[in-house]
Amino acid sequence: MRRNAERCGPRREPRLPLLTVRFYCIVWTAVCLSWSTVQGEEYRYPYRDPYLATVTTAILNADGMTPRLKREAVHVPVLAGRSQLPALDGRDAVSVALYRQDHPAPLLFILAGLGSNPYFGLGTYFAWLFHQQGFHVAILPSPMSWNFALAASRSGAPGDAPADARDLYQAMQDTLAILRTRYHVVTTRIGFIGASLGALEGAYLSVIDAQERRVGIDTYLLLNPPLDLAYALKTLDEWNVLQVKFGRDRSKTLIARALAIVEAFSTESRNDPAVFDRLTWEFAKFTREEIQFLLAKALQAALPELVYVTEVIHDRDGRPATKGEARKRIHDADGVTFVDYAERLAVPLWKQQEARPPTDLESFARRGSLTPILKRVRSNPRVHIVHNADDVLTTRQSIRDLKQALGAQVMVFQYGGHLGNVWYPDNKDYALRIFGAAASPRAASAVAAKPVAPARATDGWRPRHSSAD
Repeated sequence: MRRNAERCGPRREPRLPLLTVRFYCIVWTAVCLSWSTVQGEEYRYPYRDPYLATVTTAILNADGMTPRLKREAVHVPVLAGRSQLPALDGRDAVSVALYRQDHPAPLLFILAGLGSNPYFGLGTYFAWLFHQQGFHVAILPSPMSWNFALAASRSGAPGDAPADARDLYQAMQDTLAILRTRYHVVTTRIGFIGASLGALEGAYLSVIDAQERRVGIDTYLLLNPPLDLAYALKTLDEWNVLQVKFGRDRSKTLIARALAIVEAFSTESRNDPAVFDRLTWEFAKFTREEIQFLLAKALQAALPELVYVTEVIHDRDGRPATKGEARKRIHDADGVTFVDYAERLAVPLWKQQEARPPTDLESFARRGSLTPILKRVRSNPRVHIVHNADDVLTTRQSIRDLKQALGAQVMVFQYGGHLGNVWYPDNKDYALRIFGAAASPRAASAVAAKPVAPARATDGWRPRHSSAD
């Protein structure tokens, strides 16, 4: 059996030196007759189980890729007044990873998923791919990261997609100014790739930039945006509760096993499909529930740091913020989920800052989903959305509704789970062609939009070396 999660593991990058996340993973991605999808016989993505497909994102980064690219850390001041916060002094600049060309070229902004930073994971994978095609690339931190919360989030409590997109838009303008003046980056045009939560935020960016044109983005590629945030949050909460079922010792063992597997692939080329075969072979030894638990832990890995920064910004308890106390507070927040963060910190703050705010997390999630802006996205031909019919964080009905609403702006692949096929040659070439870059003739044929019969259900879960759920 062949299989698939996102690259986990620490990286050396600008960050709070005392804020150590032990488990990194940015994994935060029935078909009707009228859908423009890829025919099953043409789209030969090898993994039919959506959870194993999702697992392949565990190693999606620039590790093992040649040539190695020169990367520069660009620090962008956005908000004033947060440079003297206890234990956070001097860290009030948005950290952006820049890969530049030595000549005028298109600039591509990349925004990955929940809690991502610019120096590891999916963003670096796309940076390598597009830099090879002659693009300048700037990778942005997720609004749901401690760095963005401190340096660019006006609320200090990110998580509301419309507000986060507004803050992100300002950060992008400031970044552009610094790239052009200090780094002498000459841009011929500007594009944007967003993945998972970054894709949802990108949709809101498209609405803002269409009105204001202060950045001037001419092409958006949005990969696996969550279509119903309330559903995604409920799903992640259910997966997180599995820790209670497994118990503390088994949960720690599962995380250690997963990290060891991912680390074993740290020097492997991400251009070799056999690497993903071997990775999914290893993860097929886990049960489906075990993989669900690992995905939930990966997605909430950055939350302890975010909780700490949000508390310090708002001085919620008045406790001292020495380095030792900071470490303790981050450790105390280790088990926090996104729902915990939102209900305990974010929603109360959002209520204070809005004249007529929604009253609970579910209403905030509905307001911050894609549905409220579908008409404006549909009127913007610059926006292209890619989704997978078997995305584990989205219902098939939501994807059907999205396709019906946006038509040719949406490409649906039958398989891939959540972001689990962005490395696949057909998908890479499709992304390159969206931005006017090269694509192989075979891939161009494979991703031609054609109507297909309704997709059958995904194959059952048959792990090789574990018991059934």
